[in-house]
Amino acid sequence: MIFTPYDDEIKVINKIHKYNNNEYALLRLTPTMIEKNNIDANVLFRDLLFNKNIVDYETLPNGAKYGVMTAAIFLYDDSQLKTKMNFYRVSNNRGDRRFSIYGISKLLCDRKVNVGDLLYLTVTVGPNPVVVIINVTNNIPSKSKLKQFFGVDDIADSASRLIPLVKKIAQAGYHKNSKGSGKISPKDAGDTLESLLGIKTNNSQDADFEGKIELKTKSSKTLDTLFTLRPQFDGTTIAKYEIKDKNRVSAFARYYGYESDKHLGYKSLYITIGSKETPQNAQGFHLNVNEEERKIELWGTDPKSNKVEITGYWNFSDLQNELYRKHPATLWVNVKQRMIGATAEFKYIEAELSRSPQFSTFIALIKSGGITYDWRGYISPDGAYKGKNHGNAWRIKGKYRSYLFGKIEKINLLE
Repeated sequence: MIFTPYDDEIKVINKIHKYNNNEYALLRLTPTMIEKNNIDANVLFRDLLFNKNIVDYETLPNGAKYGVMTAAIFLYDDSQLKTKMNFYRVSNNRGDRRFSIYGISKLLCDRKVNVGDLLYLTVTVGPNPVVVIINVTNNIPSKSKLKQFFGVDDIADSASRLIPLVKKIAQAGYHKNSKGSGKISPKDAGDTLESLLGIKTNNSQDADFEGKIELKTKSSKTLDTLFTLRPQFDGTTIAKYEIKDKNRVSAFARYYGYESDKHLGYKSLYITIGSKETPQNAQGFHLNVNEEERKIELWGTDPKSNKVEITGYWNFSDLQNELYRKHPATLWVNVKQRMIGATAEFKYIEAELSRSPQFSTFIALIKSGGITYDWRGYISPDGAYKGKNHGNAWRIKGKYRSYLFGKIEKINLLE
């Protein structure tokens, strides 16, 4: 199960992420977990442990005696407690993935943990990784303890150089579109800001500024674009329809697209795709979170057979890597735009700095419809693929931005 923090717990996670940029997972304690010290290792926690070379649950034999023991540290208030954890699979047919925390009954007696508390689980970097446990509901570590344990924030270091540069640009007023004259396209304000900052436009997947801070601009109340990542199609109808993987995005629009007045003679596919409860399109597409297989599935109706089936999918690991790579921190810049003759001009007026996106919240927001996938393009109905892909992207509603990102700092660019 993917756990979503409450608002007050989000604030604590935000505080932690001023000092810790490592991956993490969340787990909410139930009475059974504490009483039996038999705690469910959810998908995200198992992946974290695997990525840090602590334990691979899939290779463990069933039975607690075959578990993997490792050191752990419980941070609270101004203190820390050394303990141990055992990662194992239960002796049943399913081989349920579990772990135990040594001394959890004493933590309960000392009121360091309680039923319903949300635990934040991360792993230190280095040759001898240690699991770190933080209760983000009660007995929260102090700022000084977090700083002492995790160290200096390198994102704040980069931001100290970026923000004065953006302020100088904002205070200079309107700036001409870096591409010159012509109709405004959605990426022009961002490209112009990067040009003014001396950032060369490229196809790098890393964050724009020093590899740590992504730049995003917007001039309206449209959804915020998080990143572009195409689905995979192995095993789907599209994989049979188009043999070459590089052509399958175009093939998808051709196979599932519709005729439109805007692009005569082409197949168009301009849709927003949400969860099954909030699909947000009339073509019958929706997203499904498959936790056990660690996939986001894209479901749709085959126009030939009318069968409802998986039409594409994304692996959790690919989505998580892209989210973390593009958004270790993001400067969201609001912009005003105007046309002077045939040339657009942009004025950058205010900004927010976000950091440390929470992948478990990313998944939860897909379920609730707060995060969607946009398909934007048109293609020729047969023969060679001719048309245009406007950039299919994962996007988030602005009001949920503070839920996804661990820290939001408002910045007045005109001061």
